[in-house]
Amino acid sequence: MSRLKDSIALVTGGASGMGLASAQRFAEEGATVVVADLDLAAAEAAVKEIGRDSRAVQVDVGSVDSLRAMFSYVEQEFGRLNVLFNHAGVPGPPGLELTEEQFDRVVDINLKSQFFGTSLALPLLRKAAPRASIIYTSSISGLMGAPSSPIYGMTKGGTQILMRSVAKQLGPEGIRANAICPGPTNTPMLRTFVDPDRAGMDEGDEYEKQVAARAARIPLRRAAEPGDTAEVALFLASEESRYVTGTWIPVDGGLSA
Repeated sequence: MSRLKDSIALVTGGASGMGLASAQRFAEEGATVVVADLDLAAAEAAVKEIGRDSRAVQVDVGSVDSLRAMFSYVEQEFGRLNVLFNHAGVPGPPGLELTEEQFDRVVDINLKSQFFGTSLALPLLRKAAPRASIIYTSSISGLMGAPSSPIYGMTKGGTQILMRSVAKQLGPEGIRANAICPGPTNTPMLRTFVDPDRAGMDEGDEYEKQVAARAARIPLRRAAEPGDTAEVALFLASEESRYVTGTWIPVDGGLSA
């Protein structure tokens, strides 16, 4: 109950799925958690669910001005930041025939947000060093490629290189940077990957069959649950990983082995 005692942690995309599960675990281990999400009502509901000393903030991670306002709030409230979990992301449209608008949206939310989120948080992280950890959500699609959505794989691969570069640059200052690479996970986003076009898919048997077919290709024979990623995030946020930086951890049941 004290692995993150006296820590300030911020989770983008923290109102649902893996982000919410991670925010809950951080709080359970003693952190004051800022749940940041585009959906303020969902963030407030998450804070109510988490309890303890948590806060809700609205943010559009694709907007630098919105990110700046979020970190200004953290500075005013806490003056430092021990854990930055750059988690927010969106699935990419299938194929290569994207509009410029579609391309920009995925890049803004999945990659631009990671870069500027890190840059704008840096003064707060420096105040918390050497107890400062940056966690990025990448994907196994950033390790193996994503033929169903090349734009998604591109952004998640970019997150990998950003993380490694940040780890090398900020390591001498006592700031660590690592990435989590989830595989198929039982969240609302999984539906998009199972059925990228949302064509005729409902919550019935067909969806379950497709999920089961994917799970059959995973060595552990199941999709991940949000809590599986949350436990890895907690490890990377805590002093248990104090000598771990510049690496990525697949949470995929062995799919990328």
